[in-house]
Amino acid sequence: MSALPGKTVLITGANAGIGKDVARQLALRPEFARIYLACRNHDRATTAKADLETATGRSIFEIILMDVADMASVRAGIAAINGSLDALVMNAGVIGPQSMDLTADGVTTVFATSVLGHVVLLEGLLAEDRLGEIAVLAGSEAARGLPKLRMKRPSFVSTSADELATVIDGSCFTDKKADFNLAFGQAKYIGALWMAYLARQYPDRRFITVSPGATTGTQASNGVALPLRVAAKYVMPALRISHKLEAGAKRLVDGVTDPNLSSGVFYASAANKLKGPLVDQAEIFPDLANPSFQDHANEAIHRFIS
Repeated sequence: MSALPGKTVLITGANAGIGKDVARQLALRPEFARIYLACRNHDRATTAKADLETATGRSIFEIILMDVADMASVRAGIAAINGSLDALVMNAGVIGPQSMDLTADGVTTVFATSVLGHVVLLEGLLAEDRLGEIAVLAGSEAARGLPKLRMKRPSFVSTSADELATVIDGSCFTDKKADFNLAFGQAKYIGALWMAYLARQYPDRRFITVSPGATTGTQASNGVALPLRVAAKYVMPALRISHKLEAGAKRLVDGVTDPNLSSGVFYASAANKLKGPLVDQAEIFPDLANPSFQDHANEAIHRFIS
């Protein structure tokens, strides 16, 4: 569907970390002719664009200003895209105490950034028939719980739309201390359910959730407490339970390029692992394959989209 010979892809959160390296790796594949870097900060995006051109020797990068935590910004970004996309990589995300703050749309920042803005983006493209092949959402093993990192598995009484909506606006923590790690896992869980829902609605396209795994060299831990930052930077690599930036980014690249990955599936590390081969997470957490839960996630999300 691209106007250019070759494929066009847009990557959110592309100015640093995993998103930036996804852009680099895709640019090294000759079939990609245009790569949109969707970023909220123009100066950082400009620096990333220059770095990527130097690293790849290709001038195929274009900047789209987009703050995925802001629905109006996402819609403006869609309007700035020239033509259609062959692929979309929804990588932007956030974790930390500040991620529990509510946005102007009344949802937690962690949910707005990881899921809601991407819903507006992807569904906006679909409504205009401007996505040709595949969309990949960055997931996380936190959606099934990470005992090694003391991150609880998201659990619900009924997994109804009403209950899932309390995650989106943070009201599930009204009577208890907010747990930003749990909120992150809940957001990734709901995001994976929504992608599986879309896969059922659009059988002619592919919608895949892929976790980059425990990845060093990113800014993901910048907002968490010092002990966790130290663990992410030094302890986890020393214990060989995390992998390097290139490996984490390659998982998302594989999501875009590997035809053997099935639409509607959430791929991440094997049980009790944070790296290694990708496996279907429904084999570990069967709730992810429940069509009713997928429908409820979609309904809950759309209560917050105006």
